[in-house]
Amino acid sequence: MKTFGIDASSANKKEKTGVEWHAYHVIQHLKQIALAEDERVVLYSPTPLEGELATLPKGWSSSVLKWNFTRGWMQGRVSWEMLRRPPSVLYVPAQGLPRITPKATITTIHDLGFRRFPQYYDGKTRSTLLKTTARAVRKARTLLTVSEFTKREIMELYRVPAERIVVAPNAADAKTCRASTPEMVDATLRKHRLSKHFFLYVGRLESKKNVQMIIRAFELFRSTRGVGDPFELVLVGKPGFGAGEIKTFFERSSQREAIKVLGYLPEEEVFDLMHACRGYLFPSWYEGFGIPNLEAMACGVSLITSDIPPHREVAGEAALFANPAETEDWVRAMQRLVEERGLREDLVAKGAQNIKRYAWKSTAEMILQTFRSLV
Repeated sequence: MKTFGIDASSANKKEKTGVEWHAYHVIQHLKQIALAEDERVVLYSPTPLEGELATLPKGWSSSVLKWNFTRGWMQGRVSWEMLRRPPSVLYVPAQGLPRITPKATITTIHDLGFRRFPQYYDGKTRSTLLKTTARAVRKARTLLTVSEFTKREIMELYRVPAERIVVAPNAADAKTCRASTPEMVDATLRKHRLSKHFFLYVGRLESKKNVQMIIRAFELFRSTRGVGDPFELVLVGKPGFGAGEIKTFFERSSQREAIKVLGYLPEEEVFDLMHACRGYLFPSWYEGFGIPNLEAMACGVSLITSDIPPHREVAGEAALFANPAETEDWVRAMQRLVEERGLREDLVAKGAQNIKRYAWKSTAEMILQTFRSLV
C-alpha cells in the first residue's frame, strides 16, 4: 500500500493568507482525483479538521497528532510520527519540514523574499525562514514551487539542479470569486460605509507589501481631483512587520479621511469588495507568484500591479504595471483607470482569458503525479 502523508495544519487555520490558501486549495482539489486501489492519503494536523477540509473521500483519512505546546508541533510531534509510522511520501505545502523525514519528502518553496529583501523581515522571522528553507533544500527529494521565476531563484541562491524542482503554480478560486451577487456586494458596501468609488488593497499591512507607497500615491491622485472627489483607498489585511510605521504614515496623511483601514475580513467580504472597486492595487516589492493578480482577474476587476518578474509572468497583458519604487507611476496608472475610456473593460477582458492558464485542478494533478513518481 502506498501512503501519501500531507501536512494539513496550515490549510486548517481559520484565518488564511497566501500559503494557507495554497495548502487548502491543493488539498481540496487532490480530493477530487481518484486514487489507485493501492493508494491512500492521510492528512496530519494538530487539531481536528474543520469545515469542508474535514470531508474526506474514499481512501482518505485524518490523523490528529495532538501536541500540548504552543510551538514545535512540526519539529516534535510530526517527527515522532515519521519515526513511528512514516508514509511512502510526505508532502508539506510550506517549506518547514520536520527534523525526521521519510526518504521521499516533498515541500513547496513559495518565495525567497527573505534573501532578496532581508530589511523587510524581523530578525526572528528571517532566521526561521533561513533555517527552514535550508533544511527543505537539504532533505526534500523534490522541491515544488509556484512560478518559473521562483524556480530560477532557488536554482541561483541554493544551487539546486533544475530536475529537482517542479513548478506547480498557484491559481485563483474562480468559483468563489464569482459567487458574489449584487445584493451581497451592496450589503458589504453598506456595512463598511463605502461607495463604488474606491481603490482596493488586500494583504498584510507590512513593509514588504509597499503599503506606504500606495498611501502616498493615493494622496497625490486625490490632489489632482479637486474638492469633493468621492474616491477612497481601502486597505484590507492584518498588520505585519513595519505596521507601526504604516499606521503613523496613515495617521499623518493629508487624505486620512478618505482612507479606510478595515483589518482582516472574511473571504466572502473581500471578494464583494473586489467586485465593487474601481481598481485593485498590488504594489509588493517582491513575490514568488502573486495570487491576488489572478483573484482580481477572476472577480472582473482591473488591476495595477508592481512591475516585477513574477507579476509579468503571471499577469501577462492583463494589468497595468507600475514601478514599486516610483510613486508617480502609480498615480498615472490610477488616473488612467478613472479617465481612459475603455481601458478597464479591456483589462477585464484580457484578465478573463489570462486566468484560464491557471487552475487548482491542474496544480493538484501535477502534485499527485509527483507523489507517484517517487514510489
